[in-house]
Amino acid sequence: MRTSCVLFLVLLANCLTVFCYAQPATQHLIDSLKKELGNNLTKAQKAKVYGDLSWYYNSVSLDSAFQYGYDALKIAREIHDRKLIAQSLSDLGAIHFIKGEIDKSLELYNQSLGIRKIEKDEEGIASLNFKIGGAYFKKSELEKAMSHYLEALRYYEQVNDENVAANLHSNIAVVYTALHHYSKALSYLKMAETYFQQRKLYAPLSNVTLSMGNVYYALLDTAKAQDSYEKTIDVAKKGLNFLAEASAYNNLGQIYTDLGQHRLAVDYIQRSLEIRTREKLEADVASSNITLAINYAKLHNFSKSKSLLLNSLNYFQQTGGGEKITSIYYQLIASYAGLGQVDSVFHYMNLYKKNQSAELDSKVIEVSNELETKYQTEKKEQKIEILNQETAIQRLKLRQRNLMLIATLVLLVTGAVIAYFIFKQRRLQAEARLQHEINTQQEKATREVLDAEERERRRIAGDLHDGVGQTLSAALLNLNYLHKSIAEGKAPDPQVMDTALGLVKGSYQEMRSISHQMMPNALLKAGLATSIKEFLDAIDGKNIKVNLYVSGLADRLDQQLETVLYRAVQEAVNNVVKHAQATRLTIQLMKDEEGISVTIEDNGRGFDPSGVEFSEGIGLKNLRSRVGLLQGSVDVDAAPGRGTVVVIYIPA
Repeated sequence: MRTSCVLFLVLLANCLTVFCYAQPATQHLIDSLKKELGNNLTKAQKAKVYGDLSWYYNSVSLDSAFQYGYDALKIAREIHDRKLIAQSLSDLGAIHFIKGEIDKSLELYNQSLGIRKIEKDEEGIASLNFKIGGAYFKKSELEKAMSHYLEALRYYEQVNDENVAANLHSNIAVVYTALHHYSKALSYLKMAETYFQQRKLYAPLSNVTLSMGNVYYALLDTAKAQDSYEKTIDVAKKGLNFLAEASAYNNLGQIYTDLGQHRLAVDYIQRSLEIRTREKLEADVASSNITLAINYAKLHNFSKSKSLLLNSLNYFQQTGGGEKITSIYYQLIASYAGLGQVDSVFHYMNLYKKNQSAELDSKVIEVSNELETKYQTEKKEQKIEILNQETAIQRLKLRQRNLMLIATLVLLVTGAVIAYFIFKQRRLQAEARLQHEINTQQEKATREVLDAEERERRRIAGDLHDGVGQTLSAALLNLNYLHKSIAEGKAPDPQVMDTALGLVKGSYQEMRSISHQMMPNALLKAGLATSIKEFLDAIDGKNIKVNLYVSGLADRLDQQLETVLYRAVQEAVNNVVKHAQATRLTIQLMKDEEGISVTIEDNGRGFDPSGVEFSEGIGLKNLRSRVGLLQGSVDVDAAPGRGTVVVIYIPA
């Protein structure tokens, strides 16, 4: 349903935009989907329809696209559908990208990528690598952009998806253009151009011709650049690629600016602005206004030039754009000089000096070359392997043709017998290795559990000695005093009796507390859900809001399973309270026919599981060991600044 989506890049505008080209039937599809909402749909079906509406609306109305996109995400989270959550996050990331909110787009893309990696959704991972590469290009992080593009290309070439591969060729070419590797850029663009021309795919073809114009412009071949941009306008109109059309107008305006034909430049840039304003592309509008301001300054309309530059400066200061801001400072110097405002001239001269961009780091080029070389090498190795396999097959066929019928039969029987014994031997060896690994893991898990139990015994012994033991010693002293007084015929001292009684009561209460820590009464009497609720009630306060959702736990579970899950939740919650600095904690307990899952999610500061500063503590290791004994799994999804999700799953 979403195969018309194409990713394209525009160098001169420093812009990369994900855009789904609106076909004439788009409004009809939107109307049809809205009618479908009137039917009696399940929540999953409704979330799917909302997602489709969000996708189609991104070429019609970004406001409506956002509304339906977040509605889809809300329902997907309510029903805990991870695939729908991942798709909704990806769709919203694309819409934020179109709007120019790149950091928010990357945040949503990475959330979706984390879920798809857990789900092992290879196609979804490749799609997100494509989009994330575009976002990093927008941020001028070229090394990361190239890495994600090549990862995506590797998958799409493996599955022979020529359409997406051709679009990736186009985008990789633009990265090479930014790195000044123009010959490689043209090589990738020509591959993409051939594919799109043969299939008359005008929308992506217009992106390719636009990128070719950018390469020729960078090579100072103005004539070829101008021809490419004019061709882009014609092809983009056929394919309804409004963004490519707008970029071509803008880049032609840049060429006429360079040629000193400023009135003609203003005309082309205003055509570009008309489209970009209509499509609500704020970042592109701000970029076009810079070029337009340069031409107004050349035409001595300094007031108009200043106004446009200040508007663009305000936008890029809010959204981030160092190179753009530096360029605006430079142009404001000329505008204020033309207006005779000397103080402003010196002010922007100082800002310009502080914000001059550094030269492109040569290391970025080197790393990109290494990535490209690695990719091409792997590709060649795959081709060699396929050729070797084909050669082996041909040799086998020739040999079979030369064998007599009886010899073939004998060979087949002999081969079958040998294969059987080899297979049996290898299977026995594999089973032995597997059993050895299982025994090793069980021994390791058992040792860790025993170590944990030993630490628990030492802690309890310490609590009894330092707490209950001391209190009972004090009570014993008072009771000995009373016994001596009674033996001597004296009346018992009421104050001493009260003190002894208070010490005994205190010891009793502390013994109950230690016993409850070892095995809560609620867990023994009422079950897992009730015991966890009592535990959470004890910590829920002003500093952190705790939400507990339970589904499918009407019946009691196995006592060992309840104990492991209770300790797991207790360990995870204690980690959140101690380290996460969170204000919200959500715990979900769900049981179905396949098993039971526990999800602990917080909105705290998070961490980088792959970072050198991270190491699993004893609590988390013990948690993995206990869950592993029940053939379960523990997954941790975290990143700095976006909280942590711990998912525990134990099969039925």
